[in-house]
Amino acid sequence: MNKISITEKYGLCMLKERKNLQGRELTPYLIVSMIIEMMLDENLEITDKNKVILTDRIPTANYNEKLYEIIGDMKKEEIPLKNILTSICYGFSTKNLKEIINILKEDMLKDNLIILETKKGLIGNKEVIKIDENKFTDIINEIKTELLEKGNLTDDTILLASLLNSTKFLKNIFNKYEKEKLEDRLKEIKDTEIAKKIKIAQAVINNMSAIITATMISATGPV
Repeated sequence: MNKISITEKYGLCMLKERKNLQGRELTPYLIVSMIIEMMLDENLEITDKNKVILTDRIPTANYNEKLYEIIGDMKKEEIPLKNILTSICYGFSTKNLKEIINILKEDMLKDNLIILETKKGLIGNKEVIKIDENKFTDIINEIKTELLEKGNLTDDTILLASLLNSTKFLKNIFNKYEKEKLEDRLKEIKDTEIAKKIKIAQAVINNMSAIITATMISATGPV
């Protein structure tokens, strides 16, 4: 089995909560995870002004390779992170987003993290994603061990913890006696470069979500 990536681990945790890899609240964080994975693998750089610059180093993960290609097709040397998220997650067409998510799903399937089933519905067949509960438990235990033990945290752990914290999942896996240690760890993480990138991305995501909600209300009228 291939090494399970941070994006795959994050996707598995979110599937446990939401049963689906697509959704306005979740997909931008998956894209952010992929972008930071590529930053750690030196496939791209993120400038101090939060602009993305691709390098000549092609990603090894299939979903990252697709995202790398999509960013390259934007034909700009430096692209604001906001523009990438807006184009892929909030644009008129969802083609690029669906392609990336489908490739991620295929990788998770190959790594035995999920099982795909087809169920009949009222308007046709529906794909259902089931997670491997043992793999999920292993990942949760790994997160808890690394965050509760003393010592330096790896970039991978910082990225995963930051993503899970941003989507309000992280505290669900710790009991009340562990949460004090978790808060200390989150304070450590807060000042890392990776966590700062996640925070900036979160602000972009929140801003875009607010704009979309306001637009929908304006178009349909108040409920």
